[in-house]
Amino acid sequence: MPDPRPSTIESPARTSRDVVGAGGHIAVGDDGELRLEGHSARELADRYGTPLYVTSETQIRENARRLRRAFEDRWERVTVLYATKANYNLAVRQILAQEGLGGDCFGLGELSVSLRAGVEPGKLVMNGSNKQDDELRAAIEAGVTINVDAPGEVDAVVRIAEEVGRTADIFLRVLPFSYADTGQLAPDLADIARDRSHDKWGLDRPTLLELVPRALEAESVRLRGLHLHVSRLGPTPEHFQLAAALIGTCMAELRDRFGWEPEFLDFGGGYAHERDPESGAPAGSHPVATPEEYAEAITAALRATLQRHLLAEPHLLIEPGRRLVSNATVLLGRVGVIKSLPSGSATWVNVDASTSHCLRVPLQGYHYEIVHATRGLDAPVVIANVTGPTCVLDLLGEQRPLPRVEPGDLLAVLDVGGYAEVLSNQFNLVPRPATVLVTPTTCDVIRRRETIEDILATQLLPARLTA
Repeated sequence: MPDPRPSTIESPARTSRDVVGAGGHIAVGDDGELRLEGHSARELADRYGTPLYVTSETQIRENARRLRRAFEDRWERVTVLYATKANYNLAVRQILAQEGLGGDCFGLGELSVSLRAGVEPGKLVMNGSNKQDDELRAAIEAGVTINVDAPGEVDAVVRIAEEVGRTADIFLRVLPFSYADTGQLAPDLADIARDRSHDKWGLDRPTLLELVPRALEAESVRLRGLHLHVSRLGPTPEHFQLAAALIGTCMAELRDRFGWEPEFLDFGGGYAHERDPESGAPAGSHPVATPEEYAEAITAALRATLQRHLLAEPHLLIEPGRRLVSNATVLLGRVGVIKSLPSGSATWVNVDASTSHCLRVPLQGYHYEIVHATRGLDAPVVIANVTGPTCVLDLLGEQRPLPRVEPGDLLAVLDVGGYAEVLSNQFNLVPRPATVLVTPTTCDVIRRRETIEDILATQLLPARLTA
């Protein structure tokens, strides 16, 4: 069967100001106009309307290839599992399947879109802290590995596997920092190890030691690996290095106690990307690790620990999400009312895009860069509060320096490919935007603009209220 992935990617001509930091696929040209894969942001907005998500297919493919190469150059057996929750648009999922990526799935929806996109079931894992029987059944029937998150989940998997007559493959999700002796760590690493804010997921050391022999003895499951996820504790890889050393120590203990070594080690996600709005800080104000730095930190620390304990190197899995898709999408918004009061310290620039379309701004304080889509090279002349149309403050960006802004202009919120569309909502009954996927030669709507009728379609009016 031919490989569906193109061997090369044609890039548009480079422009003056690369706004994604990788390849020039989303960039401000010499005329100050934002272009996406060579397409004018202004023309896209005129053609498809605003607000509008625009996604660069080439950028996603390049992100996937660079991350794969970084780990494959340093570890013999590696599989990248895309964290589907970051952007479960079917077209995005299909692109990453074509690039050879498996997937991390939460729930039936993400499992369904991954299978529909053609991902091999053997390259999918199901995560979640409260998996229900229908989710476990679907995973077992499809042949998807389950990352077990709680002791009782093993019993549920055994029961359902026996009911469907299949053997279920499982990993056990470990809290690696439960193996840390914080008194022996440098202060910054000790602080990381003491962070128990993510204990909603995973098994600590005593629970793991109790569960491993149970899983090994169960006839209808195969314990094939371990899973961990240290989350986004920072934009540089120190916490990953610590987790790699600790999981190696865990593997040694399981070998010594039970004679079992994992075939697979799923190292989870949490990899920041270049601009990293997830940190809540302006771009360029802090270091962010490259894929190569993440890969080197993890594999070097893990290999050193495994060699010290005479352990074999498992097949390594990683679950990146935002690293693969965030910098591939912008949100375009059309400027409407501009208001500057004599008593105020900022100009209020209203756009038709909203924090409802970029929810992590109000939810978690993310700082997304905002650029003028047609005067992107002009010097700033105004300090603006960029705000959306809903009846909350709706601040997409506060106190932002911008060039001259007029009604009808376009502003672009960068790096919204991860966790923007999937968290978007319809507050004030405002329909969600369309999404356009661009390459140098194509523009395709991959999610049509929502309508008010779409929003109301799920609502039912009892007959007694209209009598």
